[in-house]
Amino acid sequence: MSARSAVLPRRAAWLEVTRRLPAATWPFAVFGALFLLGGVLRPSLLSLDGLWSTAAFAMILAIASAGQTIAIVQGGIDLSIANTITVAALTFLSSTQHGTLVALLLALAAGAAVGLLNGLAIAELEISPIVMTIATNGLLFGIVLLAFDFSQLTDTPQIARDLTSGKIAVLGTEIPAILPLGLALLVGLQLVLSRTGWGRALYLIGSASEMAALAGLPVRRIRLLGYVLSGVLGALAGVVIASYFAQTSVTMGDTYLLGSVAAVVVGGASIFGGSGTLIGTLGGALVLGQIATLVPVLNLGVNVQQLIYGAIILAVVALYGRRRADV
Repeated sequence: MSARSAVLPRRAAWLEVTRRLPAATWPFAVFGALFLLGGVLRPSLLSLDGLWSTAAFAMILAIASAGQTIAIVQGGIDLSIANTITVAALTFLSSTQHGTLVALLLALAAGAAVGLLNGLAIAELEISPIVMTIATNGLLFGIVLLAFDFSQLTDTPQIARDLTSGKIAVLGTEIPAILPLGLALLVGLQLVLSRTGWGRALYLIGSASEMAALAGLPVRRIRLLGYVLSGVLGALAGVVIASYFAQTSVTMGDTYLLGSVAAVVVGGASIFGGSGTLIGTLGGALVLGQIATLVPVLNLGVNVQQLIYGAIILAVVALYGRRRADV
């Protein structure tokens, strides 16, 4: 037997193993490789402190991308996420005189209202998700400019800071408090998607909405609820971001528009709907977080980071488009 013929079965076996691995595992492998690369370029990054710093950034992005995951799984998209984050953060900070819990509920209610607006227009009026959510994002930007006084929104409740940017001692190291809280949120959401009838219906609608309708599923109501949940999660992300960084701005949510879509698609979701997991989104966020860490190491600007995110989205869309064409 030739050396070439001996290699072919091993290669086929390796390809079969990789095909059987869940799509969500690959982003974590890529993150590990990028983390090691960062350690080679700058040894100080190859440490627990460096890992926790990148993971905290990634978890915030993953929380911001959770609602985007819900929207994309059902075959849509939520491009209003940027200003949903901003409006919710400002609503939270402007309501803290009523108590942190009341402020949080008001912020989440604002996000639910945004999601309801998107959902009604998309599910009932059948407006394109891209068109509707872009329009909503513009509307929210106007609200941000007209309804809030940024000079007075500087006081973040201590409990909110403790739950986000605080530290938790674990086995001799201190991890950011946002990590276990964010992981609990993502795991809980994933259980909803994978273990409930509504969650499984969301996947079916994303992959074959006509079949779902023929099966008797209330497609419009399920889509509407999906967008409401997306809005609520976007609002929660706004509260987390404002609390973690203890500052706000008119453009505070802009970074998460492209980043949230990129995290979802890097995490293994189809941009056309019907697949995707919250754990995969976390893996995608870790990859993007490590890219953000490497950008200054390589003396590249923030604009290059956004360029990389855009290139990733284009590459994944092209890949899925080719697969659909081959089917």
